Order: sequence, then structure tokens, then C-alpha cells
Amino acid sequence: MPSFDPTRCLYACRHGESLGNIARADAEKRGLAEVVCAYRDADLPLTATGHAQAAWLGRRLAQLPPAQRPVRLICSPYRRALETADAIIRHAYANSRVAFSLDARLRPKAFGVLEGLTRRGVRERFPELAAERERVGRFHFRPPGGESRADVVQRVGDFLAQLRSRHGGEPVLLVTHQIVVNAVGHLLLDDEGDALATDDDGWVPNARLYAFGAAPVPAAQEVEAA
Repeated sequence: MPSFDPTRCLYACRHGESLGNIARADAEKRGLAEVVCAYRDADLPLTATGHAQAAWLGRRLAQLPPAQRPVRLICSPYRRALETADAIIRHAYANSRVAFSLDARLRPKAFGVLEGLTRRGVRERFPELAAERERVGRFHFRPPGGESRADVVQRVGDFLAQLRSRHGGEPVLLVTHQIVVNAVGHLLLDDEGDALATDDDGWVPNARLYAFGAAPVPAAQEVEAA
């Protein structure tokens, strides 16, 4: 693997466990067509477990040597990411300062007409879209009103290019979503282990920290599981 320089890197984490994660897992397990949840996707809060995971991650970051600790947090504007970032800041930077900003390009993938549906729901209500997804592959499939994985990769790529030009060389932490962590890996790694190159979901555990080295080819390193 390429060399990893922990003093010059990009960190990324998925938010802590949210009510949406619990609701979707329950709907899939019960074979429902829809995910039953009272919140809009952008407003989904963390569960008690999610808050504990985020606090743990903040304490983990606080243990890093000063040269390795992120000096800037850039966060998705979605509530579950914001709550995760808040816990990280409170536990990792209680006695110091860290720059913080939001960037909409770190939001999750938009599913359009398929929003809130389980795998069964997609097959039953939009069989033609399910067939199209199988035909073109999940990387290029774009549901009406939504995004493809390729669309997410493009916006994340734009974000990373801007990040390099503005904050090159300083450790930065992205507090974001599973698809964005996978997109960062897709853009910065070779094909080995590239989740978006397959049709699987590219599972990223909640509140797990990943680090992407700076040179010569960025390497992903899982820091520790929550």
C-alpha cells in the first residue's frame, strides 16, 4: 500500500447511529415496502447510541498528537451529521479551538421518487426502475428526481479539489454520510476495495474514523471502530 503520513491527511467519518438507520433496518427485517419514520431525511436525529458513538469519537480524536489532530471540521448540513460534529467538538476540542463549516456537497445521496422505500418497495412500486438499475448498474443508475452514485462522486470530487486549493496540508475532518465516505475512497484510492465499483452498499459503520494519506497515492486507514 502507498505510504500514509498521519501529519498531513484527510479524515472522514460517518455520523453516529440515527433514527433513520434504526427505522430502515427494522423495515427491511420486517419485509415492509416503506421505512416508517416521522422525520424528513435532513432532520433525522441521532439515537442515544449515536450520541455515545459521537462522544467516543471525540475522545478518540482528543488522544491524537496535536500534529495529527484535525484543525478544521467540515460537516454535512443534515441534522445527524451536525449532532455528531457537535459531540466531537465538545469532547475533542474542549480546551482548544477548531475551525468549523458546512458544505452541502457532503450531504447523502438523493433518492428522488425512491426515497423512503425498502428494496421490496422499489421492486413492487417501480419495477421498471428496479429493472433499469439492474441493467445499467448502481453506479450510473439515477432515479427520477434523485442522484446516481456517479453524481455523488462528481460533487465530492469538486469539493476535494476546492479543499486541496484552500486547505492543502492541514488535517481536516469530514463529518458526513456513508455514500460520501465511499466516494472519497473511490476518488483517492486505487480500485482495490472500491465499494462504489460494485453493486453492494459499501458499508461504512457509524462513527468510524477513516484517514486518507497525502502522498504519493492516498491510502485509506481505518483508525478504530466505535
